Order: sequence, then C-alpha cells, then structure tokens
Amino acid sequence: MKPDLTALVRPVATTMLVLGFAACAHTEFHHQACVSGVDVTTDGNDGGTVTFSGTDTSLVDSCQGVGAGQGGFWIVSLDRSGPVRSSQDATVEAAVLGGEWQWWQADGTLQSGSVTGGRVIWPADSHHGIGSCGNRAAQVSVALSVLQEHPGIGTFEGCLDFAHVDPTLPWVVFPPRIWGRLTTSSP
Repeated sequence: MKPDLTALVRPVATTMLVLGFAACAHTEFHHQACVSGVDVTTDGNDGGTVTFSGTDTSLVDSCQGVGAGQGGFWIVSLDRSGPVRSSQDATVEAAVLGGEWQWWQADGTLQSGSVTGGRVIWPADSHHGIGSCGNRAAQVSVALSVLQEHPGIGTFEGCLDFAHVDPTLPWVVFPPRIWGRLTTSSP
C-alpha cells in the first residue's frame, strides 16, 4: 500500500504557514547610527540641563570623531547631577537623571523619546582617558525610551570632550563636542 502523500504534507505545510504568520506578526525595528554634535546650551556647571545637537554620520565600527553627514539631525536635552569623585578609580562621575531626545533620519523618519538615565565618567586629569575616548574626554552611557508607533528602547554609548582647544590658537576653546553610537530597537 502506498502512503498518502497529501496526508503527510498537510501537517508540515500547516506548521510552516503558522510559523510564517507568527514571524510576520513580530517585526522588530532596529536602527543604528553614529552621531556627533556640540553643546548648544548649558544650565549650570554642577548640575541642571545641557542640550546637544548635531548630525548622524556614516556608520563605522568605532564611531570616533566626526564623519560625513548622512542628512539626519538629532537633538538631546539631558538633566544631570553634579560630579561625584571616586577615589578608587581616580575618576569623576555625573549622573544623567532624565531628558528628551529626537532624531530626524535622512529619509524623514522621526524617532523620539525620553532619556531614562545614564552616567558620564570623566578622567581625573587631562593626562588620562576613559575607554577609547582619548585624554580629557568623558565616557557617556545613556538609556533611552522610544515613543513612536512601535515603542521600544535605545542606548547612546559615546564620548564627551569639554576641553577641545584649537591646536593653533590654544586660547580658543571650541564648544564641548559629543560623539558615539545611537541604537534603537522596537519589538
């Protein structure tokens, strides 16, 4: 007696169809970009609000410095605490308490949300660095919420340089600059 191929294929086809529908129902939105910018306003030295603004740049592994713009624009306003000195690491840390952020991508897509927390770790002096940020630059780590059609979470991991001077004119201090990797995910 020959096996009924229709009876054997039907459960397999049904399973594949159900799994296909399940995969379509759970689309994840994931965006990643390198961003860089400058401090456009600061409210207080040891706390208060600071606002940075800039452009998105070509996505590279290190997201170091400033690259060619892709046409996107971003702005973030951070509420922060004053610095706290850590004697064991010889670093200075400030807490990011909250804030808001927006990123207008080159294709016109707007992503925005809240800053839910984070920290900024400074080296104790100008002769040391934290991570890959270089001497005098702080390491920044911020958690984000994404409040769009598909809510989710995000992060910013990067560097902050408040002591950026013109090498040819050492009395000229440029606005503090920030750079790093912005990542958002919406399940």
